[in-house]
Amino acid sequence: MQLNNDRMHGPLLATLSAVLFGISPVLCKMVIGEMSPVLLAGLLYLGSGIGLSFVLARQRINIFKEARSISRLHRFKLLGAVLAGGVIAPLCLVYGIKYGRASEVALLLNLETVATTIIAWLVFKEQVSRHVWVGKVLIVLAAAIIILKSSEGLAFSASGILVVLACIFWGVDNNLTRDVDELPATALAAIKGYGAGLFNITLAAIIGFGTVDIHQAGGTLLIGAFSYGASLVLFIGALRRIGSARSSTYFAIGPFIGVLSSLILLNEKPPPFFWIAAALMIVGVLCLYKERHEHSHIHESVTHRHQHTRGSDDHHHHQHSAEDDTEPHDHYHVHERVTHTHVHWPDTHHRHGHC
Repeated sequence: MQLNNDRMHGPLLATLSAVLFGISPVLCKMVIGEMSPVLLAGLLYLGSGIGLSFVLARQRINIFKEARSISRLHRFKLLGAVLAGGVIAPLCLVYGIKYGRASEVALLLNLETVATTIIAWLVFKEQVSRHVWVGKVLIVLAAAIIILKSSEGLAFSASGILVVLACIFWGVDNNLTRDVDELPATALAAIKGYGAGLFNITLAAIIGFGTVDIHQAGGTLLIGAFSYGASLVLFIGALRRIGSARSSTYFAIGPFIGVLSSLILLNEKPPPFFWIAAALMIVGVLCLYKERHEHSHIHESVTHRHQHTRGSDDHHHHQHSAEDDTEPHDHYHVHERVTHTHVHWPDTHHRHGHC
């Protein structure tokens, strides 16, 4: 069944996305040198857009045509996602990377799961279980240990605060992106890549590029293509299958990949308090995986577009044209009203209310 496939594929997509993104702080730390952090952010997202353009060409998708085809509401949400997640968040992150330890930056990125879940719960009314809340509290406590670090007493880590801000804006981005389901994931990610990349590079041209050579620029574009472009496409796929809160839960593996990479590639030696925070985060993340959600629910009739398989579940027994002979395929289709019970997550078919 398609729903079972979503429950398997959604977590897998989010995990792959996390691995690609989790290593990015370490790779950025290796290439930034005296480059302007603003230029670094711009090149990362431009690399994302360029890399995805090859995929779009193969899929024969025109991003300009796709952008014009979506509703006005989705255009506003897309613009908000580009500004929050493509401009503000990466600027905060790259300054945090430049002035902080890569291992600490990587671990703090778990706060993105907290921000995403809180926004999904408050604004979009996603149901969140007790296990998830316990996990999020432990992650926040771990982050506080890292941010309030000092050998002589309490003191805020400036780089830590910047990463926290990045995570908050990415939480906004994730929830806005979740709802822009009229665009193919690749097109959506490419639009964000080009929009954010060109904006930040223009800003860097105004305030200064710093010292950068062709190898740094090329390396940054390559990091952007994989750690931002490919990672974002995978994450959007997860968002549409299992919702914002659950996608961010599986994405939580990424920071630990970053920490491991910093130890191997940068030979960092974090202080003892870091390992206390890491242990708390591991326990917090394990709590997130214990969630199970099942009850009787109603699907109202809806017309929308997403990738699906012909007749694979209760939602996809609609008529298909001769053009839809590939599996899976993507087209606008109608879901008839249905009531049933099964284990589910807040994907594009399960954004109903809860008591």
